[in-house]
Amino acid sequence: MSDEGTSRIKFIDKDRRRIEIILGGLSVEFPLNAIPDPVYEAMADAVNRSAESPETLNELYVSTLMKPTVSSLNASNIFPINSAKKILRLTLTDDALKDSIHELEGAELAFQGRQFEETIDERIELYQKMMLDDKKIDRFRFGAVEMYGDKTYHNILRDPRVTLNMFWTQEETPQAQSYQINCIAEIVPPGDPFFKYMRLMRRLFSKTLIDLRGTSDYVCAYKFWVCENKDKSLGEKTGFTPS
Repeated sequence: MSDEGTSRIKFIDKDRRRIEIILGGLSVEFPLNAIPDPVYEAMADAVNRSAESPETLNELYVSTLMKPTVSSLNASNIFPINSAKKILRLTLTDDALKDSIHELEGAELAFQGRQFEETIDERIELYQKMMLDDKKIDRFRFGAVEMYGDKTYHNILRDPRVTLNMFWTQEETPQAQSYQINCIAEIVPPGDPFFKYMRLMRRLFSKTLIDLRGTSDYVCAYKFWVCENKDKSLGEKTGFTPS
């Protein structure tokens, strides 16, 4: 982690389900838990739909499920909580990611020079292929990229504790699903296979290039390691019949 910060991840032990960080000079241990089943299944289901469905691209790119609010802390500010929207993705395990990265980058190169609309089906099929094998998906983390290196980035350098607020709707009850997921954020620098993977995930369904304020690439990628989750979904009162 950058020398600018006062925190770093000391170790991640998936077998013992623990993650330990150095925070303000102290060693602090947190539980490591799996992504809640309803969240995981909703995100996985989005890529299992037919590539011909007009809703598929919306589910993968602009769905509220895939674009949660990320809250980070700067205790020195009068209002210490910073909130920002981040496009979130399920991630492959590190081993699966290393095995796939060259194929994925080659597929991205094949899209260049062609109209975005002409490649939508191929982009969706590529995403579906990556998520096809449940054993290759890391159930303990989400992934995202940092575009600008502003408040979220500097807050995480100081204190990697973040909260994801996820919300989406569904046809079955409860229709309004919401989860607060508390995570430890790990900063992954450019050049790392995980960074390359998340950069591809960010650009795969982006029709236009994002203005990176004069820089040539994203600042970093994030691994959001899940520590705890709180179900904030709104359930219907027993016996209540909608009019």
